[in-house]
Formats: sequence, structure tokens, C-alpha cells
Amino acid sequence: MRGAFKEYYFKSTKTLEEPKKMEEREFGYSHFGQSGMVRHLSFRSKGELIAALVKEVPSDVFCSNAYYRFPTSPMQDKEWTGADMIFDIDGKDLGLPCVPSHSYLLCASCGASSPAAESKAPYSCHSCGSSKYESSSIPCSRCIQGSKKEVVKLVDFLKNDLGIGPDSIGIYFSGNNGFHVHISDEAYVPLDPAARSDLVGYVRGAGLMAESLGVRKGGGSSAFIKFPRGGIEYGWRSRMADELGINSTSTIKLRNIVEHAGGYSAFKMELDRKAKEKGAKIDPQVTTDIHRVFRMPGTLNSKSGLAKTKCSDLTSFDPFVDACLLGDSKTTVKVKSAVRIRLKGKTYNISNESAELPAFAAVYLVCKGLAEAA
Repeated sequence: MRGAFKEYYFKSTKTLEEPKKMEEREFGYSHFGQSGMVRHLSFRSKGELIAALVKEVPSDVFCSNAYYRFPTSPMQDKEWTGADMIFDIDGKDLGLPCVPSHSYLLCASCGASSPAAESKAPYSCHSCGSSKYESSSIPCSRCIQGSKKEVVKLVDFLKNDLGIGPDSIGIYFSGNNGFHVHISDEAYVPLDPAARSDLVGYVRGAGLMAESLGVRKGGGSSAFIKFPRGGIEYGWRSRMADELGINSTSTIKLRNIVEHAGGYSAFKMELDRKAKEKGAKIDPQVTTDIHRVFRMPGTLNSKSGLAKTKCSDLTSFDPFVDACLLGDSKTTVKVKSAVRIRLKGKTYNISNESAELPAFAAVYLVCKGLAEAA
């Protein structure tokens, strides 16, 4: 893996994306086989960074969303000046029904693997009997489509509700099973965690009030209907009005909807459920953290061997082709479990314990914990 990663970084002059104001950011990286991260690093140019990557051959490379006067100083002395706003959508958080069918349980003691769908509870390793395990998943096309769907919802909020221009929205495949959405609009750089939390709540549909649609609590379980003066033709009001099939003249229809739901409290619960479905499923902690380090665009993800890649066209983007950038020299690996993967347009059905594969496929399986060097 080190050899494949080193070769990639040696040839990555074009694929590695140089962050703006690079000298004001904190960098960090992780090493193969070691816990923790080397942090508080600074680079003045892309060339200087690449030289370090070729020399160190890190498993993962990170760059802060924040800008600092002194990026190499301890956190309390860095002097924060602002931070880009970044959203994270992770496929594992979507609760998709397909996940168990392409997930594996890896024994924490001996590393043996078994398909999650075939494993019985409680877990017991078939090789050493250990009860401790970790999970590994090979995302399928449905997983990627599920994440893309959430990206589309998020971008709709950013453009149509917040007024962020399309040129200020960068969409990146994370390198494993999700997407990062980077906002380069300077108006958002100074925002503190509280302001970012408000934005997160908005795009997730959290705390939507029935009153915003004109439904107020009456006596007992009844409700009083009076549409807001500002109308219901924009933002969340418009989304929920479309969902309910109403407009600003539908007073009687809305009253009937509320009564059919069971009154004010029941309608509010139903509204919360619908808002959660309509909202974008983002990780709230990622966006509100103004000191976070993110995977750097163009670098490799040690969970897959795929690269964090910018999506110029989200619809046609295929991470198993467009982000699969390692070489294809033949490598022999010992496979721990029968597995099926699709990379660079080719499907590999592997059932033998030993398999000769292109480097990109071998590294992918090793990263997933499903193979090891022969």
C-alpha cells in the first residue's frame, strides 16, 4: 500500500488541489500502522506539500477549513481568522436497506472476515472465537445514489434559500462512501459555531414550527388557522405547502388536514417527520466545527484507496471509475472472504483465497480489511 500511495503522490501534480490561502491553513497526516495524527503543519506551496507526501507516504492527508495567523502553533495560539463552511454527507448515516448485503464483520483479534448477512448474533469469530469485531462495507451503486440524492437536496437549500452562487459550491466525493460540499463564499468565512449551527438546523429541517405555516394551537387539541402575512411561497413554507398540497388560499383545506391528523400536536409531529424527510441528511458536527481538519482534495483515502475527487457533473460521476486513480500493476493478495467489487468499469468476483489483481483493486480490498499481502 505504501508503494502504491507513494507512486500516486509522485505523479499527483495535476490531481492534487491546492487550497486557497494555503499558507494560512493547518495540515496534518496519518501514518500506516500508527494511531493518531501528525498535526500543526504548514506548507507554503503545492510543490512543498507534494515533496513531503512523497517522503512521508501518509495513509491520509488533512487540511483545516480554518485560516490562522500562526497555523503551526498550538491550538490556543493559532489566532483563528475564519473558516470555510463544509458539509459532510456520509452514506453510512443514511440507513439504507442494502448495506447489510455488502457489509463484512472483521475480527478485532485475528482479522478474519465474514459476510455480515451470514453472521449470527452474538458475534463469534469463526477462526479464533473472539467476540470483538469491526464492520467494513463496500458501497454499492444504491449507496452512492442515496448520497447523491442528499447532495442535490443540500445544494437546493444553498442556492435557492441561502442565495449562494453555483460557482461558490464545490462538490467532492469523500474517497470512500459519501460527499463533502465546500462553500467558498467569503460571506460565510467569519461565521462562529452558533451561526453555523443555525444554518445546519435549517438545511436539516430541524425545529420547523407549525406556526410558520399558519397553524396555531387552539383550545384542547384544536388548532387555529391563519396564514402568515409573508405568505407561504418561499423556503420551508413553500416546501411544506407543496407537500401538503395547499396554497395561501387553502384555509379550509389546511384545517381539514390538521383535524385529520388528530389536532395541533399530532399535526406538529407529522410536520416534523415530513421536514426530516425533506431536509438534507448532513453531519451537524462537521459543519459547526471551525477548527476541523478535512481530507484534502486529490489525496487518497486509506479506507478505500480511492481519491477525494471533485465532481464537475454529479449525475454522471462514478466514484468507482473517476476516483479510482491508482496504477494497475499486478499484485497477489490473500483474500479473507468471497467478495465482489466493481472498479474502473470492471467487475471482480473473487472466491479463491489467493488472487492476482491490479494494484487499485488489491489496495481497495486491503483497505477494506478483506485482503492482505500474499
